Order: sequence, then structure tokens, then C-alpha cells
Amino acid sequence: MARTKLNSKRNEIALTTGHEKRVPKRERTRQKIIASAISVFSARGIASSSLKEIAVDAGVTVGTVYNHFKGRTDVVAAVSVSIIRELEQRALESRRVLPRGAERMANGCLRYLAIARQTPKRAMLILELAVNAPDLLRTIGTVVRSDIQLGVRQKDFRIFGETAAVDLVHGVVMLGMRYIALGRMPAGYEQSVVATVLQGLGLPAKRALELARHGAVGTTGRQRRT
Repeated sequence: MARTKLNSKRNEIALTTGHEKRVPKRERTRQKIIASAISVFSARGIASSSLKEIAVDAGVTVGTVYNHFKGRTDVVAAVSVSIIRELEQRALESRRVLPRGAERMANGCLRYLAIARQTPKRAMLILELAVNAPDLLRTIGTVVRSDIQLGVRQKDFRIFGETAAVDLVHGVVMLGMRYIALGRMPAGYEQSVVATVLQGLGLPAKRALELARHGAVGTTGRQRRT
């Protein structure tokens, strides 16, 4: 039994090492710098962070950072892409199992508000990136618009215009994230935010509150039935 476990461990190490070898060293270094940038930006904010701090955190020289990025703006753009991929991955499971636009909207709003509750610094970074890296907000907006369009087709949402509806979702949720991340709002505030968004999109108040309270899929790792 001991020998079997030892062989299994050796195989695991061999597979891991082989995987690392298949990833070019330059790409590994670039990803290390991006991870350090996320850490530094989350702790200090984008405007207050320097490439030197990112380099120290990554264990590389500033020159190495410049070998991979033109400057801080380029680093910010790379961080934005990394976080976009992370957010899209989180949303993937819930969007597969939720058939209605209103459910997807409730879930998406709850998921972002949960980031603010669970990892306030990460939430503040996302909000800062929304201003400094427009691609992030555009990507999020594409998903929001898709959920709104689906809700309208299903006659759950009644809106005056798609762009105004997207702006409504962005504005209310982002401000809610900020308040939660700053520790200003008690538990349960998230449900009020989501119900307000859904009602603003035309969903009846009772249904909006039901989804805000029980419509979370993927925010806690399991589906809740309404």
C-alpha cells in the first residue's frame, strides 16, 4: 500500500513537472507578474501602486517587468483581462442551469455583491478597473445586455431602452459593491439591491424579492430553489 501511494505521488509530480515544462518560461514569468499586480493593486489601489512594488512582489527586476509590459497601463490592461476570465468562469455554471433572464440577472448581481462581502479589496479593484480599463465594463455589459434581452423576450422585463437598462444595473450594483466593501452595509443589504434592480427592469415586486432572496446559483456552490 505504501509503495502504491509513493508511485502515485511520483506520477503526480512527474505530470505536474511535465505541465510546467510545457508552459514557456516567459509565459510563466508574465503570469507571475500579473498575479503580483493583482495583489499589489488590491492592497494599494492602481493609482498608488508602482511597477517597482509589483516587481518586488513577483521576485523579479523592474527591467523584467518592462520586458513583458510597456508600462503600468499595459499591466492594468493585462490584469483586467485576467479578472474578466475569472468572472466569466464563475458565471459559466449558473448560466447553464438558469433558463430565464430574470434568474440570470439576479444570480449575476448577487455574485458581484458576494465578491464585495467576501473579498472587499478584490471588489474595490474591480470597481477601479471599471474606470481604468473600459474593456472590463464592456465585457460585463455584454452579459448584462444579453440577460436583459432574454428577460424582455420572456416578458419578465419591461424596459424603455436597453442601454438605459444596462446603465441601471451597472450603477446600482457597482454602488452596492462599494458600500459593502467599505463595511457600511449589514447582511441582507444584497437582497435589497437585487430586488431593486429587478423591479427597475419591470419585474413585479413580489417576484423580484423572491429571486433576490432565493435565486442564487453559484454564489454559495449550490442551487437554491424558489
